[in-house]
Amino acid sequence: MNQLIAVPKIQINFPQGGKIRSRKVVKRSNARNTGKYPSWKMQRMMQWESVHEGNAMRILDATPHVTFFSEQPCEIIYELNGVKHRHYPDFIVIEGKYREFWEVKTEADANSTEVAERTDFLIEVLPEYGYSYRMVLAEVLAKQPRLDNVKRLTKLGRQAISPIDQERIRRLFQNDHVIPWGVFEHQSPQILRHVSRLILEGKLSIDFNQPISKATSIRSNFNA
Repeated sequence: MNQLIAVPKIQINFPQGGKIRSRKVVKRSNARNTGKYPSWKMQRMMQWESVHEGNAMRILDATPHVTFFSEQPCEIIYELNGVKHRHYPDFIVIEGKYREFWEVKTEADANSTEVAERTDFLIEVLPEYGYSYRMVLAEVLAKQPRLDNVKRLTKLGRQAISPIDQERIRRLFQNDHVIPWGVFEHQSPQILRHVSRLILEGKLSIDFNQPISKATSIRSNFNA
């Protein structure tokens, strides 16, 4: 006789009534550091309750294959070791059909017994419900020079680029598949903003692990 394996029951509650978040992040009464981030990708002001979450928002905004992300997306009710718990993951991240909850912690907090047990449990259980779960370390999010590069590009590339301006830049890469950052920096602030936006969208690319300089190689992904 085949043995039936019971799937642990959890409950995932998403906001109702047109609400975006499962709980409010920025409050006047908050004693800890909270803030807002204007996401170009999500076209709204997002709320963070730690600088680490703010860093995550910037990096998600600069990751082309991420099509959607949202903060405090749901409440997860689960039972672990005979005790009922409520958990509010920091983000939901969507890449195509792939859906993942993110929790952002420092390495020390992530390794605490309670958090580590919860992480292991949700990594194991959530795929049965169509989601994955990831612990994202604050120290990784703050890694330089990537974070400074992301901040610079999300600031420069905030405005959308017109199809005409995009086509002009695409044609520049027809003969020279790699063009240094300094070439665009020398031309005009506007074209640099356009190039930055195309990097954010993934139509151009750079090595985020090297500081942006005049010599930074920009590669075309238009035909990728």
